[in-house]
Amino acid sequence: MRARTDMESLVTSSADEDPVAAKPSELGGPAAAVAQILTGAGVAAGAGFLVPGGVVVTCAHVVCDAGYGPGDEVEVRFPQATGAPKARGRVLTGPWRRPEAEDTAVIQLDQAPPFVPELLVGLAHGAKGRPAWSFGFPSSTFDGGHEGTAMAGGPLRVLDHWVLQLHDANTVARGFSGAPVVDTQTGLAIGMVTSLPGADPHQRGLNTAYATPGEILREVWPALKPLDVCPYQDFRAFTYERARWFHGRDRAKEQLLRHLVGRRHGVLLQGPSGSGKSSLVQAGVLPELPSGWRSVVARPARGLRADLERAGLPGAAGGGILASVQRFLAESSGTDHLLLVIDQFEELLTSPGPGHGSAVPDEDLVLRQLTEVVESCAAVTVLLVMRNDFYPSLADRAPKLLQAVQPVVDLPPTLTSGELHDIITKPAADAALRFEEGLPQTILTEVLASGRYDTDPDEVRATVLPLLEKTLTLVWENRADNLLTCDAYAKVGRFGGSLAQWQDAVLGQLDERHRPVAQRVLALLVRHDQSGKSLDTRRQRSVAALRTLACGPAVDKAAVDRVLTVLADERIITVRSSDESGGTGPPMAELVHDLLIDKWPELRQWAAAYAEFDTWLDHALERAGRWEGSGKGGDLLQGTDLELGRRWRAEFGLPAPAEDFLSRSERRRRWRRVEVATVGMSAVCVVALAATGVIGVGAGGGAGRSGSPAASASAYPGTDGGARTLLTKAGTGADAGLVEALRPRHEDYEAVFRPGFAEQAERYYQASTPWPTGPWAKPQQTVLQMWKATSEEIQAGTAPALKYFPGGYARLKDGFRPGLVIYRWKYTEPGEPYGMAFDGLVFVNGHWALFPKPWLALGP
Repeated sequence: MRARTDMESLVTSSADEDPVAAKPSELGGPAAAVAQILTGAGVAAGAGFLVPGGVVVTCAHVVCDAGYGPGDEVEVRFPQATGAPKARGRVLTGPWRRPEAEDTAVIQLDQAPPFVPELLVGLAHGAKGRPAWSFGFPSSTFDGGHEGTAMAGGPLRVLDHWVLQLHDANTVARGFSGAPVVDTQTGLAIGMVTSLPGADPHQRGLNTAYATPGEILREVWPALKPLDVCPYQDFRAFTYERARWFHGRDRAKEQLLRHLVGRRHGVLLQGPSGSGKSSLVQAGVLPELPSGWRSVVARPARGLRADLERAGLPGAAGGGILASVQRFLAESSGTDHLLLVIDQFEELLTSPGPGHGSAVPDEDLVLRQLTEVVESCAAVTVLLVMRNDFYPSLADRAPKLLQAVQPVVDLPPTLTSGELHDIITKPAADAALRFEEGLPQTILTEVLASGRYDTDPDEVRATVLPLLEKTLTLVWENRADNLLTCDAYAKVGRFGGSLAQWQDAVLGQLDERHRPVAQRVLALLVRHDQSGKSLDTRRQRSVAALRTLACGPAVDKAAVDRVLTVLADERIITVRSSDESGGTGPPMAELVHDLLIDKWPELRQWAAAYAEFDTWLDHALERAGRWEGSGKGGDLLQGTDLELGRRWRAEFGLPAPAEDFLSRSERRRRWRRVEVATVGMSAVCVVALAATGVIGVGAGGGAGRSGSPAASASAYPGTDGGARTLLTKAGTGADAGLVEALRPRHEDYEAVFRPGFAEQAERYYQASTPWPTGPWAKPQQTVLQMWKATSEEIQAGTAPALKYFPGGYARLKDGFRPGLVIYRWKYTEPGEPYGMAFDGLVFVNGHWALFPKPWLALGP
C-alpha cells in the first residue's frame, strides 16, 4: 500500500493557515505568494512565486529583462502580502535554463519575508480541462497586479522541451511571465506562465498562453519534489525524532511540564490505552525539557534494568538503579537533572511473559529500587507512564511507590475540536501536503460523531487518536501527488471503517493455508490478565518462539515466516532486531497497538482460544526459572501441570526452555513411579487392612475410620483439577461431610509445618479456631476463582504468592516445609471481583487438609 515515488509532499503555506485547497478569490491567498522581479529602477519586469525553502521560481527571460543573470543579486517584492514586503536574493547558477530552452530561474532569498505563503508545485498531468488561476503584473493595470484565468490544456512539444497549453486565457496578458498556474481544484501550482504567442493574421490563438509544466520545474529544482515522508504515525507512538509532526496536545504538554520542572522526584502519568501518553512524553515533553536536563527512556517488556542500561544508564542491569543514577549524574558534564522515563510501566505489573525463553525478571526488586530512587535526594525525576486501568495493580504491588508519586497526573481524557483540527491539518502543512477542499472538516465531523464525550458536544474521547492516525496514514498512502483527496478518504473506508477494511485487506493477502497461522501468531501476541483487574494487553515474543509455537504439527516454519513478513510489512505487528537505544538482541515481534485487541473482535476470539495454553506456558517458564536457581524437584511440573504440558506439546510444540523443563519433569515422574513400585506390596497390605477395619484411630486422633467423613477428603486427586472439583462441591455443599473431612490430622501438621511450629499450630486450631461450616458459597456466588503458591514462593515472597495471598503469609514464610502447594480461592457472583475468600488448602499424606489463616497461630 505504497504511493508512487513521484507523489510525495512539500512544505505548505504559513503555519497559521489550513493546508486546504487554496481559493484564489480569498483575500491574500495564493496571490500573496506571487512576487514582482524588480529592475534596478524598482520596476516590475515580470512575476515569480515563493516555494518552500525561501526560493522564488521565475522565468529566465524575466531575470534577463530585469537586467540580471545567473549569480547576480536581485530584489523582489510581494505586493499582495501584508505590508508588501521586499527581499533580496541571488540567481542560482545550477538550475538556470536559457530563455530559448526550458526558460527557468531560481532565486534563493537571503531571508523569506514572514507571513508570505509558499505555493506547492504539483503535476500538470491529469489537470487537462480543469480551471486554472494566475496572478501577474501587466503594465496596463494597477501596480499591485491582477488575476488571470484559463483552462488547462494538454502538453505540447516545442523544440526539445514540453510546454503546457492554456486555453481561454484572455485575462492572462504580458506581465504574467513567471506567474504560477494554479489548479483551482487542488490549489497546487501545476506550471509557470512562460509566453503569450499572440494571434495570427486570422486572429487565431488570441486566447492561448503557454506555461512550463510542474514536471519540468521539479526536474530543474528537485527540492520541489515531494519527499517520501508520511507525517502521520499509523499506530506507532510519536518519537523525539518525529516531534515536528506532533500537534494538538499543548494543553496536556503544559500540564505535564509543570509537574516535571517543579522538581518532583516522582510523577505518574496515567491515561487510557490509545490516549497518546507515549507520544506526549517523547514528542511533546522531551524536546522542551529545560537546559541541563537529560533523559533516559526505557520499557519493562524485556527486563527494566537491562533496558535502562541499553538506553544509556550504565550499570543498571547488574547493580541498583539509584547507584547507576548517582554515577550517571557525577560523570555527565553539563547534566543538572536526569529524567528517567519508564514508558508502558504497566508491563512491569502484568504476569511476566518470557515466551522467548528469557529469565523471569525480579519485578518486585525493580519496584523497590524505583521507590528508592523516587525517595532519594538525587537530582532525578522518575516519570512512570501507565495505562489507568492498572492503577489497582500498582496500589496492590507497590503501595509505597504509588504514595511517592502522588498526586497522579491524569492525561486529559478529551480532545477539543480545535485540538483535533490541529492533529489533522498541521502535520500535512509541515510536510508540504494539501487537503482537498472540505476534507479536513469532513474527517473532523465524523471523528466527533464517533467518539463524542458525554459532557461537551465539542469534545471527543482522546482514545480516538490511534484510529485517527491510522486513517490519515491510509489517506496519505492513497494520495494524488501531494494532495490528500476525498476519493482516497472514501477508498480507505472513512474514519469508522478504515480499521476493519485494513485488517481484511491484510488477511486477504494470505491463502487458506496461511490464515490459520496468522490467527495463531496474532493470538500469541496477546497477554491475558489473569487477575481480571485489567484488560488484555499486547506482549512481545521472540520470532524464534513464534516459529515454534505457531507451527503446530502440520505447519512448517516457512509458512510462519511468510505470515510474519506480511503482518510486519502491513504494520499489524512490529519486528525489531534491536531495542530503540541501539542495543542488539534476538528479533522480537509485538502487536503495533493495544487498540487492535480492543477494536478487533476476531482477534479477541482467537486470543481467548489460546488463553489456557498461554497461562500454562508463562507458569511453566516461571517454574523453570525457579528450578534453575534451586534445583529442587518440587519446582518441576507435577500433576495437572505436567499433563497439560504433554497436551500442549502435541498441539503446539514448545519453545526450547519449556520443552527441556517438561522433559525433566517427565523423567522425575518416571523415577518417582519406580520408587513407589518398590514399596508397592507394603502399600497394598496397608490398604487391605484399612478396608477390613483392622486399623483404628483413637478418639483424639482425628477422622480416618472406615465410613468416616475423612474418606471424602481423599476422594479428590491432588491436582489443580482435583482441588477445583473439591472446592466447587464444598462451595455448594454437594458433598456432605466434606468440610469436616478437611480437618487436619496430627500427622498432617508435622507434614505441613516445620518442627516447633507444627505443635503450636495444632494447639491453635484445636483450641481456638471455629471450623468453617459449609456450604461456603452463597447461592448467587457461582464463580470459583483459585490461586496457588508453593511454600518456596511464600518464603521468597515472589509472585504469585505476593500478588494473590494475604499478607499474613509473609509472617509465616519460614514456617512451612518445602515442596508444598497451597491454595487460596474465593466464590464470587458473575462479573464481580469480590466474594467469599478462603485459604490454606493443602494436599498432604494422600488427602486434602485445610489450614485457614495459618499465620494467626503465631499469635499477636
